[in-house]
Amino acid sequence: MSGKYRFVSCIGQGNSSEVFLAEHRKLKAYRAVKCISKTAHSMQPQFLLEANILKNLKHPGIPTIYDVEEDNESFYIIEEYIQGQSLEAFVLHHDCISIDTVIHMALQICDVIKYLHEQKPEPIIYQDLKPEHIILCGKRIVLIDFGISSFITSSGNTFQNFGTEGFAPPEKYQGISCDARADIYGIGKILEFMASKMLKEEFQILKPFIQKATAYTREERYVSISELTAELNQVINNGYQNYQHKKTKHLLTEIAVAGTQPRVGTTHLAIALTCFCSQYYGPCIYQEYHKSDCIRLLAKEDTGYMRKDGLVIYEKFRGMPYYGEGIAKWDRAEKLYIQDYGVQIEDILESEKRLIVVMGSRPWECEQTRNLLKKISLRKNLVLIGNYGDKIQARNLARMYRHRVYCFPLDADPFRMTREKRKWFEKLLLQEGW
Repeated sequence: MSGKYRFVSCIGQGNSSEVFLAEHRKLKAYRAVKCISKTAHSMQPQFLLEANILKNLKHPGIPTIYDVEEDNESFYIIEEYIQGQSLEAFVLHHDCISIDTVIHMALQICDVIKYLHEQKPEPIIYQDLKPEHIILCGKRIVLIDFGISSFITSSGNTFQNFGTEGFAPPEKYQGISCDARADIYGIGKILEFMASKMLKEEFQILKPFIQKATAYTREERYVSISELTAELNQVINNGYQNYQHKKTKHLLTEIAVAGTQPRVGTTHLAIALTCFCSQYYGPCIYQEYHKSDCIRLLAKEDTGYMRKDGLVIYEKFRGMPYYGEGIAKWDRAEKLYIQDYGVQIEDILESEKRLIVVMGSRPWECEQTRNLLKKISLRKNLVLIGNYGDKIQARNLARMYRHRVYCFPLDADPFRMTREKRKWFEKLLLQEGW
C-alpha cells in the first residue's frame, strides 16, 4: 500500500476478502480498504470487476472509490469509509417502525438501484441486497459491498449462483441468467424485513407491493424500479397520509409537560412523546423550560452533537436545551413543540396550552400530588399521567381526583419506540382529541 495508509482495524471479513478501516497518513482521513489475497485466484476476476464498476459511479448512496492498488500479496480497493448503522441493526433495535419511515427508506434504496440500472452502455445489477449492506448515515442511505455486482450484457448475467439466502431471487438457484428484476426482488425482501416491525394495519398497506416485488416468477414482478417507485409514491400521496391526518388534525403547536415533584419521569415522558411525534406525525422539537443539564449531556454521547444554532441532535431526537428566559421557538418547518417544565407547573397555570401532568403515585408522593392537583383540577386541556406502569394506582388516582388518569407503561429507553408505547400515545391523543 506504498506506506500511504495506517491500518486501524478489521471491520469486515468474507471467504476470500477482508475490509479494513485505514487512515490516510497525509490527509488524516479515514478510508475503507477492501483487500483480496492473490492466492484466491477464483475471486480475482470478480474483485477487479467490482473496482471497474465502482470507479465511474457518482451517487450519494454509493461509496466513492479513491484508488485501486496492488502489491506482491494482495489487490486493494480504497473507498469512502461509511460510518453509520446498518439497516439490520436499526430494525432489530426498534420494536415498532412507522410506514412513513419504511417507505422513505425504500425510496432511497430504489433511487440507488435505479441509478445502477440506468448506467450506459451496460446496466449494473447489484445482486446482493440485504439489510447488512445498507448503511444509515443520518438521513442518507448508502449501499455498500459491490462484491458480486455485475454488468448486464446482451447475453444476460451469469453470476446467478451468488446472493444471500432469504434475499436472493429464485432464478439464482435455477441456472437462469439474472436481470434487473433480481434487484426488484431484493427490494421487496428489504421491504418485508422492515415491515415486520410495523403495526398490522400499516403492514396491510404495503403487503400488495411486497408480494408483487417478490413474486416467484420474475415476469410477475415490477417491470422496473421506476414502476415500483411510482407506486410507493402514490401510497404517500393518497394512502397513509389520510390515515395520519385523521389523528393529527387537532394537534396544536405546543404541548407542555410538567411533574408534581422531582424524579417522577417528566423528562422521560416528554422525550418519549417527542420521539413518537417526530416518527409518526412530522417534525417535532423538545424544548427544555427548566434548568437542567439533561439535553446538553446528550450532545456528548457517541451519536449526539450540538448544531451551530444550539439545537441538540441525538439519534432522531431533536431538543433545545434551557437557554434562559429568552427561549424561543425555532423558525423552521417544525409543527409541534413538546415543552418540559420540570416541576414548574405554576409557570403555565394561566396558559391555555395543552398540559400533561406526570403524577407521583407512591405513598410518600401522594400528599404533594394531592395539594398540587387542587390548583389545577379545573383547568381545561389537562391530562393526568400515572407513572411506573401501575394501572391499579392510576385507577385509584382517577377516583381520588375524579379525573381520567392514564397509566404510562414501564419504559427503560425514552428514545426507543415500542409497539406498546406507540399504541399508548395514539390512544392518548385520540381520546383527548389532540
